[in-house]
Amino acid sequence: MIVLSISAFMLLISIWPIQNKYNEVSEEIFWKKFDAMWMRLVTIVPKSGQRGNVYFYNDKAIFVVSNKEKKYLYYPQGLHLYQYRNIQISANGRVKPDTVVFNSEVTKLKYVITFQLAWGDYRIKKEGR
Repeated sequence: MIVLSISAFMLLISIWPIQNKYNEVSEEIFWKKFDAMWMRLVTIVPKSGQRGNVYFYNDKAIFVVSNKEKKYLYYPQGLHLYQYRNIQISANGRVKPDTVVFNSEVTKLKYVITFQLAWGDYRIKKEGR
């Protein structure tokens, strides 16, 4: 019984770091998908002559081309949006300046996404909390 208890305890201790690493990788994958979906949107919008939007909700970002095509990107566990935002992309591909902030429980970082005035450019700044 003691050996079984010790084995169970050791297993629990080893699962925690594995779960943290999984969450870190999930966050990295999210940012790569975000970049790919953003680049796709700012490429499609000017070619189609339609408007685009990215809606940042509590659990997901929705990439929309003129209310016809919608792509959903769900946030990984531990990544939280600070405030709802809507980033608009005009028919000519220009973006108004805006900022979106995420807090990560996994990496203990604050991600500040700054959308630049011009042709769909953005920067992600990682800050310690």
